[in-house]
Amino acid sequence: MDKIYKVFLLSFFLFSLASSPLLKSAEAIDAQKLLEQVDDNIWSNTKFISGRLIIDNGRKIRTLTQDSWMEGIDRSYTRYKSPAREKGTKMLKVKGKLWMYTPRTDRKILIAGHLLRQSLMGSDLSYEDMMEDHKLSKSYSATFDSFTNIDKVKCAILNLTARDKKTTYQTRKVWVNPEDKTVLKEERFAKSGKLLKRILFEDHEIISDRKFPRTMVFKDLLKENTKTTYKFDVIEFDVEIPARYFSQSSLKR
Repeated sequence: MDKIYKVFLLSFFLFSLASSPLLKSAEAIDAQKLLEQVDDNIWSNTKFISGRLIIDNGRKIRTLTQDSWMEGIDRSYTRYKSPAREKGTKMLKVKGKLWMYTPRTDRKILIAGHLLRQSLMGSDLSYEDMMEDHKLSKSYSATFDSFTNIDKVKCAILNLTARDKKTTYQTRKVWVNPEDKTVLKEERFAKSGKLLKRILFEDHEIISDRKFPRTMVFKDLLKENTKTTYKFDVIEFDVEIPARYFSQSSLKR
């Protein structure tokens, strides 16, 4: 009789576990599909962004204003408008190569290799971070980790592993709101597994039928008491971009 009772208890426990809302929720999360939905929400073939980089190095705060045009994953062009010291600085990315022009030197230089990982103008972003615009679902394989709350929003934590060994961040962790397919937080790791960057995505708004963050807060975890806030003042999707913007001649115009 005891044996039958134990079998009953075990069966009841397994049934209860399988019926629990938490387990059902976990089973319902298709991590790769959710990542694709995140991409579908924010991705467009072209976009224009006018914004501000607010750089806090722990001692002083300075603000850079810029306009950026992006096409696909291979081409982007950025022009800095202020402060006076940076005005006229331009960056051009074409097929993985990044060129930078500074009016003070009247020279254009190719930023490549390890230089791409250097700080962009003293900010918490690297040159690669600034020029990055690709679909995560194409570059990474996603697995579901767990659920957690961020500001009372239930988020699914996804672990991302790069498909290509040349990808800058071999692993990432993203906190996704499954309801509206937005990312609230992201962590980026070195190949060694060391945590390098933490990004918060804030002030989401509906823009052209997409829910897009107006603010991104970057924290380089190799630095102390610093952060860089990227404010998007103007965002336009699927805009026409003149072909000349992605020519090296645009750097000196």
